[in-house]
Amino acid sequence: MNKKRFLSILISALLLMVVITGCTKNETNEPTNGETSSSDKVYTMKIGNTTSPGDILNITFVEMAEAIQERSNGRIKADVYPSGQLGTLRTMTEGLQNGTLEMATQSPGGLASFMPVYGVLELPYLYNSHQDVYDVVDGEIGQELAEAFLEKTGVRIASYWQNLYRQTSNNIRPINTLEDFKGISIRVPETKTVLDTLTALGANPMPMAFGEVYTALSQGTIDGQENPPAVIHSAKLYEVQKYISLTGHIYSPVVVTISEDFYQSLPEDLRTIVDEELIAAQSRVRKAAEELDEELLNEMREKVEVNEVDTSGWREVVQPVYDNLIKDVGPEAEEYIKKIESVVNN
Repeated sequence: MNKKRFLSILISALLLMVVITGCTKNETNEPTNGETSSSDKVYTMKIGNTTSPGDILNITFVEMAEAIQERSNGRIKADVYPSGQLGTLRTMTEGLQNGTLEMATQSPGGLASFMPVYGVLELPYLYNSHQDVYDVVDGEIGQELAEAFLEKTGVRIASYWQNLYRQTSNNIRPINTLEDFKGISIRVPETKTVLDTLTALGANPMPMAFGEVYTALSQGTIDGQENPPAVIHSAKLYEVQKYISLTGHIYSPVVVTISEDFYQSLPEDLRTIVDEELIAAQSRVRKAAEELDEELLNEMREKVEVNEVDTSGWREVVQPVYDNLIKDVGPEAEEYIKKIESVVNN
């Protein structure tokens, strides 16, 4: 064999080896044809929230988002949007349904606009303590309602966090008796249970998006509002209010919701990370909120008048709220109310 022929055979053999190696690599290593493997795909998780950046709820969301991002090595890009940037409670829930949003906050009363029986969790003077609420939402009742909501709406109830008792602030007078509510216009969220409660107490409730409240109070469009102390403080509503009365009329637990389509699209390892961080965040935010409640009230006492309220007998006054819910929803609501009262009184 001459030298020229030998070199030609050698070059052909080397080229064949390169082709074979390249084919083998494509067969054993994804992605191919520009596709992304599940281990390389980045999942965007937008988290919508209506409270201010400094509110304990929003702070906890930010901490959770950072932990999810870190534990997933960036495979989940989680960002929090406070102050209603992504919409109202209702429109954010609709966003979860149509795939434009991945996670958001809600309230039981807000969920009731999609599944009316959820209103049972937000009835006035229903609970005696924070632990009463946790026993209800973490137990069989909360789980049953969550499963029914998922089936009906395609939105997953991911976790029940905190919100504490709703208190009343206004610019007219301190609320000490039911008579004091008369003639006072009070902003309420767009939820029927809260609206019906303020009506039963004698106030003039005005539904309004939370993002509009500060301006409406400063301009005198409304006289007052009702929210937990942490929300009043973080939104600086004390700057445009004279009185805070501790009416404690409703405990409205924050409900963290997630798009079921998004949740199921996550690989199992990423779903586990999200689930674990939700549990960890729930524990942190409940503890922090309870500790902050009195601390923030004491701080606001230096800026506004804060008064305790004797609400003895007010449970009977708001009975029409219970009756209306049972009338609207039917026997299912009555059964759940009995179940909740059984847990609370146990």
